[in-house]
Amino acid sequence: HPHHQSCANVLSDNPDLYNSGRLRLVEGDGRKGYPADGPYDAIHVGAAAKQIPPALVEQLKPGGRMVIPVGPSESQVMTIVDKQPDGRVVKTCDASVRFVPLTDRHKQQFSNF
Repeated sequence: HPHHQSCANVLSDNPDLYNSGRLRLVEGDGRKGYPADGPYDAIHVGAAAKQIPPALVEQLKPGGRMVIPVGPSESQVMTIVDKQPDGRVVKTCDASVRFVPLTDRHKQQFSNF
């Protein structure tokens, strides 16, 4: 189960962080983000989206930054999304990358990426 494996990895690599109560791992559809604790100063997306999910941009604070790989599996670009203090969004393409796809919870559990 991916969530349990993530907990085990953090506990193994950094038990102080894991036990501090400052870290919360949330399982769900990454394209929807986690609005319950937002807005966020920073969002790091560790899987590729075909396009930037609007829900993630909405969850950025003004002055916040998101780093996300964007594009189809054969041609992704690491994209930096900055939300300006006035709410405008500025996107900068940084480098070609290759990540697994950003999917829903069911596909995460039952897929062999």
